[in-house]
Amino acid sequence: MWYNTMGCDTVKTIDKAVWQIDGGVPQEKAVSHFRMMFEWLGGHGMLTDEGVQELDEGIDECAVLNDELVNGEGMAFLEGCYDDLLKAAANVYGSTESLSVLEGIYRKYCADTRLSRG
Repeated sequence: MWYNTMGCDTVKTIDKAVWQIDGGVPQEKAVSHFRMMFEWLGGHGMLTDEGVQELDEGIDECAVLNDELVNGEGMAFLEGCYDDLLKAAANVYGSTESLSVLEGIYRKYCADTRLSRG
């Protein structure tokens, strides 16, 4: 995870499509992954109004997952599980098959979170 400081504000950034592309992921796969993430997060009520607007305007190679676009619940999930998701979905990255991997990780996260609350 990377933190970008702009003046007094700190933006928590989980991932950027350009990081994936610069790392060797084909642009269409990276954009597909980010589109799927935004749609999934939106479907689970984890996008801010700005995130919904970003999704509505279209996800492209400039997509970013950060705390301006994802609400607190979404950031908590992403901070706790995003690396695990990328590892688990490596063979299906950018495809609709990665949705089932994401759902499985989310179910485990929810179960673990409930257990930790006691």
